[in-house]
Order: sequence, then structure tokens, then C-alpha cells
Amino acid sequence: MLDHIDHQILDLLKRNARLTYTEIGKQINMSSPAVKTRIERLEDYVIKRYTVEVNNKELNKGIHGFVLFKTKSCEKLMNYCKENSNIIDLWRIGGEYNYMAEVVCEEMEELEQISKDTTHFAFSNILSVLGNHPVSND
Repeated sequence: MLDHIDHQILDLLKRNARLTYTEIGKQINMSSPAVKTRIERLEDYVIKRYTVEVNNKELNKGIHGFVLFKTKSCEKLMNYCKENSNIIDLWRIGGEYNYMAEVVCEEMEELEQISKDTTHFAFSNILSVLGNHPVSND
């Protein structure tokens, strides 16, 4: 069971996973060893991984989109997505479509190519991201 201190620690780590135990402790009025103990417990049960958020535009991957898939061959779709370096995430979803892939690429043609590549085992619908409006709890 998580208490309010655990939630405070998680909120701080979500904003910056590189914070030291000391920095976190100062913000929540707790000693570094106590913060370390709590984070280790959270890593056992709640924290799945630490990750890096990449600025795709700096990597010349300024096109961002989602592709919705309706398929009966889940295995073929998953294999294709694992092999395509432009696909950064894949979700199983409910509703009219059964999968949604997140895609970043250099050219719009690469996004369209995903739809062409998968026509023999899936129907797809491309959603192109026009802008980003992050939601923050701050």
C-alpha cells in the first residue's frame, strides 16, 4: 500500500528520474537513507523501469503518428512492429481496432509505408500528430 510520501517520491521521479536521494529528501523533508529505502521498495513493486525521453526532431524524426490496426494475425503484426525501427510502441486496444502503434519517422512516406507493408495481414488507419499539448499535474 502506497502512502502520500511514496506518491510524492513517484511524482518527483516522474519529472526527473535522475534526482539524487538527497535532492528528493530535501523536497519532502526526509533523510537520504530513508528515501533510498522507500525507492528500493518502490522499485520492487511499482517502478517498472527508468527511461529516457528523446527529442525525435533532433534525430531528424520530426514526423509523429499513430497507426490503428484491425488484424486477425496478431503474431504477424507484432513481428512486423518489432522489426520496424520507426515503431516505438505497440498497444493492444479494445473497440473497432485491436492494436495501436506509435510511430516516429523522418518522412511522411515512411508512415504511409507502414500501412502499405501491412495490407496483407491488417487493415490500418493512420493518425498524424499535428501538435503536442502535454498535460501536467503541476
